[in-house]
Amino acid sequence: MLQVLLQRASCALETRQPELLQKSLKGVLPVCNGQVSNGTVAKIFLGEAGRTSEPKILDKVEEIAKVHPTVEGHIPELFWYHAFTNPACAIREALGVPESSMSSRMLYILVFRRLYPITKLHGKDLFDVWHQCILCHLTLWKEGVYHRDISHGSLLLYRKNGRLIGVLNDYDLSSLANAVGPQGNERTGMVPFMVLDILTKEGQQGKVKHLYRHDLESFMWVFAWIFLCYRQGVLLQRSRPLDEWATLDAIACGDKKSAFLMGFINYRPLNLQSTIDLSLWALLVDCFGVLQAANSNRVNNHVNDVRHNLKVELGWTEGTYKQIDAEETVSDMDDLLGKFTGTRAWVKLSNTLPL
Repeated sequence: MLQVLLQRASCALETRQPELLQKSLKGVLPVCNGQVSNGTVAKIFLGEAGRTSEPKILDKVEEIAKVHPTVEGHIPELFWYHAFTNPACAIREALGVPESSMSSRMLYILVFRRLYPITKLHGKDLFDVWHQCILCHLTLWKEGVYHRDISHGSLLLYRKNGRLIGVLNDYDLSSLANAVGPQGNERTGMVPFMVLDILTKEGQQGKVKHLYRHDLESFMWVFAWIFLCYRQGVLLQRSRPLDEWATLDAIACGDKKSAFLMGFINYRPLNLQSTIDLSLWALLVDCFGVLQAANSNRVNNHVNDVRHNLKVELGWTEGTYKQIDAEETVSDMDDLLGKFTGTRAWVKLSNTLPL
């Protein structure tokens, strides 16, 4: 059954069988040595039946791209897809998924144009593509597409007219603003790139609503991961300081990342000599400084609001109750991103002139 479907995908693209990728709950893994032809790949994953499907979300993304330059050209190109309800035994066995876990899931096969991972980049190219993805993500969020799964694997690229173009990929865990049902608080994403708010007991229980600031924080963790674990676009063979994050459970990883934030200056790689490498390290220092300040301000504001409401309740002061943890506004999103883009390192790296 699976082979028949793959043949149909090949015919639809007039190519040979595309490379197959399995999207598990923990990322994208190769499941066979399929031959890539004409730059196409197929993604196989099990999606929750009650969640808005990735093809439907991509329809919305394409609509947004037609009117927003920050999105146009920065999204994956879907050629063909098929969805199975009640996957057959052969498919289930091919994916190694127990029967009991298939009851509320659907099997999706999506065929895309082949793209390349951001981890292949270094220097200013890395910053430029990463920045493009951040701008694309912000526009999509404002337009009601909530990505919610930012990782190094969801940031891809291609080259056009000699320029590197960043692509925000992987929408199978995304949600739409107008979606029916609870699609805002579920724990999503890869643990090493999850934000500290989600790497808590409450976050893992779905009690923390996923907001724009959470995805933006994930972008920072992605940049740190690439900068500290890769050199010149190649994964370091040893001395990768963040590897442990990928092996810990969510709560333990949260503890490690909190400790990292307190002492990230001690993670400076050895032999940073070029101006661009030093500038990227300065960017990390600036961004994590902004992150710490924003988290501290948010905690202080929360405590002050709780204190104010208690005084009102006790009759110790006049006034009205303040809403605790109010919803994010577009202004909040712009202000937060502006704190990052306004840092000296970010401004310098955004300059087209040599550093």
